[in-house]
Amino acid sequence: MDSVYEGMRAGRFGPRPTSTTTPERGSVPRTNSVSASQARAARRREARRDEQAVAAWLRELTGRTR
Repeated sequence: MDSVYEGMRAGRFGPRPTSTTTPERGSVPRTNSVSASQARAARRREARRDEQAVAAWLRELTGRTR
């Protein structure tokens, strides 16, 4: 019974695995894969989508009051 308890403790409180997300020394930093023009275009698309959503909401509101 004692060995089962010790085995459970060892598995539960054993050493934690090291994180693999930290970059190694001497590695080349990743470059940004999104260009500035792509980011601007994405912001314009998002703004246009937001404007269209507001316009649709306003049309819906005006249609309800009649």
